[in-house]
Amino acid sequence: MTLIDLSGKIPDDPFAWLLDAWNDRCWSVRPGTRAVDGWGVAAVDVQGRPGWLLRRSALPGEAVHGSGEAFLGPDLAGGARLLINRETNGAAGVDLAYLNVPFIWSDAGWGLHIDTGAPVLMDFSDEYTVLVLDPDPVFHTSTGSPGQMLADHTARTGRAPLWPEWAYGVWMSRATYLSADEMSDVVRELRAADCPVDVIHVDAWMTGNVFRDFTTNWEVDRERFPVGWTDRLREDGARVSMWLNPFVHADTELAADLHSQGLLLRMPDGSPASTCDRAYRNLVDFSNPAAVAWWQGQILDLVASERPDALKLDFAEEVPPDAVTHDGRPGLLLRNSYATLYQQATAAALATRDGPAMPLFCRSGSAGAQVAPCHWVGDTPSTWEAMAGALAACLSLSASGFALVAHDGGGFYTAGTSHIPATLLDGGAAGYTADVEPELFGRWAQFAAFSPVTRFHGLGLREPTAYPQPWRDAAITALQARRGIVSHLRRAHEQASTTGLPVMRPMALMTDDPQGRLAHAQYMLGANLLVAPILRRGGATRMWLPEGRWRPVLGRPEVSGDAGWVDVQCDPMSFPVFERLP
Repeated sequence: MTLIDLSGKIPDDPFAWLLDAWNDRCWSVRPGTRAVDGWGVAAVDVQGRPGWLLRRSALPGEAVHGSGEAFLGPDLAGGARLLINRETNGAAGVDLAYLNVPFIWSDAGWGLHIDTGAPVLMDFSDEYTVLVLDPDPVFHTSTGSPGQMLADHTARTGRAPLWPEWAYGVWMSRATYLSADEMSDVVRELRAADCPVDVIHVDAWMTGNVFRDFTTNWEVDRERFPVGWTDRLREDGARVSMWLNPFVHADTELAADLHSQGLLLRMPDGSPASTCDRAYRNLVDFSNPAAVAWWQGQILDLVASERPDALKLDFAEEVPPDAVTHDGRPGLLLRNSYATLYQQATAAALATRDGPAMPLFCRSGSAGAQVAPCHWVGDTPSTWEAMAGALAACLSLSASGFALVAHDGGGFYTAGTSHIPATLLDGGAAGYTADVEPELFGRWAQFAAFSPVTRFHGLGLREPTAYPQPWRDAAITALQARRGIVSHLRRAHEQASTTGLPVMRPMALMTDDPQGRLAHAQYMLGANLLVAPILRRGGATRMWLPEGRWRPVLGRPEVSGDAGWVDVQCDPMSFPVFERLP
């Protein structure tokens, strides 16, 4: 197998020992080897850390799906995955992910879920090898069709709840809007251009500089966001989403107070633990019921005072492996499940309120996080290759039991804008530009419009009105077309909430045709919409068209062929999305 080279991506990687152990196969087998439903299972020791090793033979031609957001997916056969939730720092084209799920299934009819929050390594070459660094995991195996195995998995781990109809609309965001007035101006500009906008999101609503600190202090900056600011935005016609993360700045009274109460993760010497990537960020300990209660009180106070319509739950990766939880577990066993606990605690607090469910928009997680219910695949670069990677990650995440998935429309950053200036909230100029290649922006906007959730976000301007023709109109027309599929999306979401079948459905879930299963760059959106995003310049793509009658939904793509593999050519106003006819 080929191991992932993390050099230059994650400095001072705390898991280097794990990569070395995997590369050198330097583990010792402990007593307890046995067989579990086609897997040979052995207890192992990896440099003093206990775990389990699973092996099974690969079948010729089988495809393996799942494991969370695999940017090199969605078919994992022949490759390898390192399932450690981490801040990717905008990496693309490598196996780094915010959200990893130790659940896989094969089109040969077997499935495996390892109930653990610890890192898992998976090798899918001729003999499948799975290493989990948890002394007490629970192994769940399943058999049947892909749909049956997803139903079994989500029945056990949870399914996405329904949310309000407006949440199927267009979410607009930027890193970041600097004031409520600026947000109102953006909403009015978009509405004047007849560009749909249903939700507008703000990261930097707190005092201080969140782009220097990347922590949450819960203090609203009243100079920029005066009392009643969300009400005024709703009057302008847009709901409001607000940003949060589970970290507190170490050099604050809040951190000292939480530590004195035992509400932070700690190190073996009793000092507060910090995230692996930023030494000044302490972590709320969601294994502690008292910490959960404190967090939930903060959530309810914020919602009562600011009256947002949605919350974005960011970060929650980078739990140090040697931290210690309230219940005595090492941080290694909480690495991937920490985000799930954070999101579940938030969802539980919001569930105590009267009224409709509040949508949560989340980045990291593991099995069970799908109850949040929406996750996006993080900070992808604004390149054609990264858009293809975002599609692969969305499909892989969908195949892992996540009903609602999303991506940053337009991509998060372009070369030269990879870092938010620390002076942005200290009086510095934002300097935002329409930094995405116009054709790429237009095609990504079309892809976003026909995704389960449509959200634009990035370090530059992501409003379609900022881009030149014809791509401005191409983006706006696609977002207008989304209005016509809301009822379709709602039905697909309802089905997901009862069966576990995702809204974005990889072709491996939808057909038994061997060729159709190889169509990894397209998907069914619900039961009757076939979508094949354009992933290169020029508007050409090749897609697999199932038998039946299909009607183009956006423009009139030129299709060469009747069924099977067909060539498609699109002008700027056309996009390969087709509706199945009776």
